[in-house]
Amino acid sequence: MIIKIGNTYYNSTQEPILLILSEHEKECISNMGDKKKFCSFPDEYKSNLDVIEKFMEVPYEIIKCVD
Repeated sequence: MIIKIGNTYYNSTQEPILLILSEHEKECISNMGDKKKFCSFPDEYKSNLDVIEKFMEVPYEIIKCVD
């Protein structure tokens, strides 16, 4: 598992990672299918989803680490 916080990536093969999920987040994750990315963000970003879409752009070198 790799998580991105701000512009920093953390890999669970290199350090422990703990996710504490709300019921809504657990439901969203359970319905992801074959998708690899899930993003949670503050409500104020809902008016500017372009920022979130850009944040969710991840280099292939990162994505391939979870294959």
